[in-house]
Amino acid sequence: MIPLPIPPADPLPLPLPPVILKALHLLTFALHLLAVNLGVGGTVLSFAHAARGREGDRDLVRRVAPLLPPAVTFAVTLGVAPLLFIQLSYGPFFYSATVLSAFPWLALVFLLIAGYGLLYRFVGSVASDRFRLWSGALASLLLLSIALVLANMTTLSMRPDLWRGLAASSPHGTRLNLADPSLWPRVLHLVTGITASAGMLLAGWGAWKDHAGAREAGLRWFIGATLCQAAWGTWLLLRQPEAAFRMLLSGHAFGSLALWFGIGCAALALLMAIPASLRGAARKAVGPPFLLAQGAVVGMILARDQARDATLAAVGFDPYALPFKTDWTSLAVFATSLVLLIVLLTTLVRWVLAPVQAGAEARHD
Repeated sequence: MIPLPIPPADPLPLPLPPVILKALHLLTFALHLLAVNLGVGGTVLSFAHAARGREGDRDLVRRVAPLLPPAVTFAVTLGVAPLLFIQLSYGPFFYSATVLSAFPWLALVFLLIAGYGLLYRFVGSVASDRFRLWSGALASLLLLSIALVLANMTTLSMRPDLWRGLAASSPHGTRLNLADPSLWPRVLHLVTGITASAGMLLAGWGAWKDHAGAREAGLRWFIGATLCQAAWGTWLLLRQPEAAFRMLLSGHAFGSLALWFGIGCAALALLMAIPASLRGAARKAVGPPFLLAQGAVVGMILARDQARDATLAAVGFDPYALPFKTDWTSLAVFATSLVLLIVLLTTLVRWVLAPVQAGAEARHD
């Protein structure tokens, strides 16, 4: 049997124990995903409502749009840390994937720059009451296309058995990992999940601001996207590598428990969101499904992480077995920076919301 072309791990020890790196990766990835859901998902929802052309929809877009560029900015900033942790813990697999699919990976930067620039143009047109729908449409497509790049890297880094074939067919790294059957269901699952989470965030914002239109619209987006997730999630589960599939359906492994916890939270959130989306429902009805939706995201993040570990364990890799030499100074600096970044994010969101609220009150008076 020909051995898999997996390069050796970095001989330098990790700066922190693997379990701490794993915890920090999951924490920072959750924060990154929250910003992505708000920024990218909010862009999709804003474009869709702007395209409807109704005054109520356009008023909603005018109030929400100023949040989008800062959210995308923080999605990028908060995405650096989990990327670095992935490189530390899964270096041989991550770097191999970036080389084998180099052009799509580098295209991520240009897709992000173009989508971010068009988002600013769209938001600027909203502020001036001249909606440029083409910029909103292109911004949405470009930002969502990043999901394909990231899904490609995720699947490729977990499938060293496909590396030789991809290297032979594309020696210059120009192709996607189309041989992996989980690529497209993963992309659809990611895009629909972003949309569902953005809808719930919009509903939460509507409950906070007592904006009935935002509550109802956000919950409808959440309900529709979550129903689609039932199909995409099942398809993705069935296309998982054998080791991950067995673990996720075992019913006793941590990853399996996390998966069913996420599914249960999503199902309960869906059931509670339906009556809460009806006209005349109390705004406090948004609270329970909102919290359950966040629980579903946490469960899926944990299940995704455990599925990766189970897949790589099948080829003999254990991230917890990597050597380490604890550098507490680096940990303290990182923790301080993360706290300051979260404080800055909170302050910026409050600052962005302030003029929107003041303007809405002025129009009301």
